[in-house]
Amino acid sequence: MVRIKVVIEDEQGNILRQSEAQPLNLGQQTLHEIEGVVESWRQQVLPEIEAELLHQAQQKFTQDKKTQESSCAMEPER
Repeated sequence: MVRIKVVIEDEQGNILRQSEAQPLNLGQQTLHEIEGVVESWRQQVLPEIEAELLHQAQQKFTQDKKTQESSCAMEPER
């Protein structure tokens, strides 16, 4: 049995998301069994990771938009 853990980091190496280690039973460890187990794991985990990354991007976009709007509101009119 093996365990897989996913760690997502930003450009500076700060951890953005870290999943719990998940055990994978590779069966008899034939190539076909390993490919099947990894593919099943990938189909389960990658949508969760994608959703988290999209959520973080949306939060950053919203925060940047608020910052931009507040800085525009503070500028004097010409």
